[in-house]
Parts: sequence; C-alpha cells; structure tokens
Amino acid sequence: MAPPLKQALLDSDNDAETSSSSPLLPTANISRNGPSGTTTKPSLYHRLKLDYLSTAALLVIVACWASGAGSSGESSSGKKSGSFPTNIGFEGPTPTGVEAFAAATAYPSYRDTSPIRPPSSLRNESFNILDYLGNLSPWHTVNHGIDASAQVPAECKIEQVQLLHRHGARYPTTGAGPAEFAKNVVGREGFKGTGELAFLNDFEYKLGAEILTPFGREQLFALGVSFRTKYGQLLDAPALSSTAKRNLPVFRTESQDRMTKSSLNFAAGFFGIPYEEQYHQLITLEWPHYNNTLSPYMTCINANRPDLTVGPAKMNEWISVYLTDAWKRLGKQVEGVQLTLRDVFNMQLMCAYELVALGGSEFCALFNEDEWRGFEYAHDIQFWYIFSFGQPSQAALGLGWVQEWLARVTKQPIVEFNSTTNSSYHTTELFPLDQALYVDATHDTIISAVLTTLNLTSFASSGPLPSTHIPDNLSFVTSKISPFAANLHSQIVSCGDERRVRWILNDGVVPLDNIKGCGKSSEGWCPLDAFVSAMIERTSSIRWEYDCLEPFELGSEPVLDGRPSSRLR
Repeated sequence: MAPPLKQALLDSDNDAETSSSSPLLPTANISRNGPSGTTTKPSLYHRLKLDYLSTAALLVIVACWASGAGSSGESSSGKKSGSFPTNIGFEGPTPTGVEAFAAATAYPSYRDTSPIRPPSSLRNESFNILDYLGNLSPWHTVNHGIDASAQVPAECKIEQVQLLHRHGARYPTTGAGPAEFAKNVVGREGFKGTGELAFLNDFEYKLGAEILTPFGREQLFALGVSFRTKYGQLLDAPALSSTAKRNLPVFRTESQDRMTKSSLNFAAGFFGIPYEEQYHQLITLEWPHYNNTLSPYMTCINANRPDLTVGPAKMNEWISVYLTDAWKRLGKQVEGVQLTLRDVFNMQLMCAYELVALGGSEFCALFNEDEWRGFEYAHDIQFWYIFSFGQPSQAALGLGWVQEWLARVTKQPIVEFNSTTNSSYHTTELFPLDQALYVDATHDTIISAVLTTLNLTSFASSGPLPSTHIPDNLSFVTSKISPFAANLHSQIVSCGDERRVRWILNDGVVPLDNIKGCGKSSEGWCPLDAFVSAMIERTSSIRWEYDCLEPFELGSEPVLDGRPSSRLR
C-alpha cells in the first residue's frame, strides 16, 4: 500500500522498516599468536580484524543499533519496534522476468483444498463433500454450461478486467448454528452420546467467530497469485493518453476484519512481499446506514425484511424432507436431550466449519452422500429466495456495483448517486477510471445479488426451487456461485475492430445469450456496445428507492428476477 488515501482505515504495522538492531554479527577473524608463535593477548585491532564486507556490515549494524538503542524489541502498544528488521541489505541478485499472462496463453484450472482432509468415504471419483457445502464450500473451477475455457483468443487483445471476489473461509458468524449446538445440546446437563456420537462426550468447541481461518488466508493469497499469473501484463498497460501518467492501482474492500484481511492476503499473493508501495488499498466503511456498494445491505432495508422472503419456510420444509432419516438415526444415540431437525442440521454446519478451520471433522462421516446433497440444496433454497433472483430487492442490492462497473468500462464518472453508491468514495483519487485491472472484495450474498442485477438468467433457468425434491439440471447451485473465495470477473477484449465482453464466475464462462443484443456464443462473448446498452437499460429500470425502501408486500406471484411484482413497479 502506498501512503494512505483519504477515507482509508488501514492500520499499518510498520514492521518492514529497517531502522533497527541487526541479526547476529559476523564472526571476527582474531589472531591468538604473537610473532614468536607464543600465545599473547591480542591487540584491539586484531580482535576486530574483519574482512572488508564484514567491516561494511558492522558499520551498518552499529548505525542501525544506535538508531534503535534502548528498544526492548516490542513497543508499549504491542507492535514490533526496530529489533527485527525485514531488510538489512545484502539481498543478492534480484532480476525479475516479464509479467505473466496465463489468461492468454494457458488459462489454469484450480482445485487446491490442502490441508483440508474430509473422510475418504465422502471424497472419491464420483462424490466430493467439499462440492456440497453451499456457500461454505471452498471455491474451485466450475462449469456454467459453456465448455469453452476462459482463455483469451490469440487474435484478441485484453483491455480490462474487473474482479469482484468474496472473502476467504471464515469461522461461523456470532451465535450461529455450531455454537448453538455446542451450548444447547452437548453442553446441556445430562447429555451423553453413544455409538457414532460417543466422541461428543469429550467434545470441545474449537471454532472462533467471524474472522478468517488460516485456510481462508491461504485461499486469498492463492487467489492473488492466480490473478497475477493470469493478468499480470495489465499492470503494464499504457495510460489513457500519451501525456498521462498511470497511477498506482486502487483495490477496494470494507472495514470488517475478514474483508480487510482477505484483501491484504490477496495483495500479498498478487504483488508479493512487501506489497505496501505497489498499490493503494481503499478500505470503505461497512456499518449500518452508510452507503457502500460492497456491503449494500446496510442501507437497503427491504433486502433484510423477513416478510419479503419465503426462504426460511422453504428451507425448513426441505430440511424436514432430507434430514428425517438422519434425525431418527442420530436421535437414538444420545441421552439427556431430544435432538431436533435443526440440531441435526447444525451438526452438518459443524462439519463444514471444522473442515475449513481445523482441517477435518468427526461430524462429516455421520451423514451419507444423499444427506450432503440435501445440505447443499438447503443452501440453494436459502440463497435463491433470500439473496438472489427469488427476493424482490436483490436487483436493487447489486445495482450500485453494476453502476460502478459501467463507469469503469465507459470511463464516465457517476454523476447521479441514486443507489448504494457513495459520493464520498467517488473522487478521481479513490475511484479512478484509468485502470486496466480493478479488484473489489465483497460478501457471498452480494455476488449472488450482482448476478441478479446483471440479469444473468441462465442461473434462473430452472425456475423457483421446490422444497420437496432436488430438480434435475438445477441451474442455481450455491457452491458454484458464492463459495468461500468466490471470484466473478469480466474480460473486455478487442478482436480486430470489435470489442467484446464476457463474464467468468469461478473460472466458468457464463452464458450471455439472454442479454439483448448478445446472441449465442460458444465462448460466452457479447459485443461490448450491446452489453453496455443492455446494462444501461437494465440499471435504469431498477428503482432503488422503491425496491429498497418502499414498504410494499411480497404478493402471491413467485419472484423470478430480483424485483418487486410487476404490478408494483
């Protein structure tokens, strides 16, 4: 990060400074023999007789020590002082090569979930439990119906990439199902587990809350490395005009701990260590009543109204279908407490969170493959009806970010702030329009909302999700849309005289044939002018103030496009 921007709330550790004490001194070359060969007391000169490099190093060491003299190695604030510098010189040769551009040469796939180790019975050639954990799944390369790779064609030149990514794997939110199970079931007086549940007699709840797990940090570091490898050459893109100077890129995130840490881990992977002077990290405020396109639910009241969704009821109906057998089976193996269906669902949640926090979990093998497929579908129901096409304020929720996407593509600043866009962050410094690569960090529910705003109806093609069974060829699968470290990005390319755009979600090309003017493309491309025109029309039709603030009722018609009923618009 370069010097902090206005509105940025980043707290720097300053642990890369070099005004400090040094590591161990080089060994002195001391003579212990006099001219006659007898042992004599060495002179001061001989005791400090060093070779040339050691002398130079000693001078640096003494100077550094003097500047940090009196330091105990840690300041009263608990932060590192100058005793342990990260740069003492003597680096050796440091030439680097040209920027990688794998997006144009060999677009990679991704499937690294090490060091997570699910039970072998739930991870085989035909089934992998990590693909059936809904939004708690680790991200991996998926397919959205187009078999083409996201590799840029040889005849095309990539102009711009905009990335919107989720944070990495985290602990449960405060008071969520796993903690509830540990306290109200295992922690209840008289509880005893038998059979498969005997391990609960010595169970210790080990999960934190809200923040990234170590695996979550790894995910974002790896994502940063991946995007540098795919799109590194965009850092060398020329400025908009021959007289302009390209500034450091601005990446955006929010003030919530896991959001900030996700972005910094991404930066460490993308830029390498130290990354502070290679870009600007804008940390926007995530707090109730503050407009923020990366956490827009803070001001869109209707997105949080329980009476505007049938999601919880549908989810409970489905849980009673797919978990009844497990509830009966596991209920026979406990004493002192009567398990509920919600308790059994929380046991599945415990497995999902322990996998990404601890690497493994004894809860996973308690359920069979069909019960894990049911767990995934429970999250599909949740996200469809609460956070995407099936909730009437979701198109408005993603509106602000899509407006920003359009501004970056057209290079026209936003002049009307009629959504969750925040004018305080829309200055030429904080919201530049001359970058070839943009990176924004957000939450799972915002990615699913943005898909709704973009009108990417291929995800809605199988229609509203029933609560009685899992449909064949289901188009809306949460683990493919908003897993941990989910990443949605647009590619804008020029191919001769034509400029094109396409969208990539978790490495899968998204069909755009439903978008006005796009037509069918085996590689997911759409003429850029046509897509921009369709998005201007789409965003202009969404009435944020009404969809987010008006106290309308849900109505009896199913919601299919993230908007209020047509009779209310």
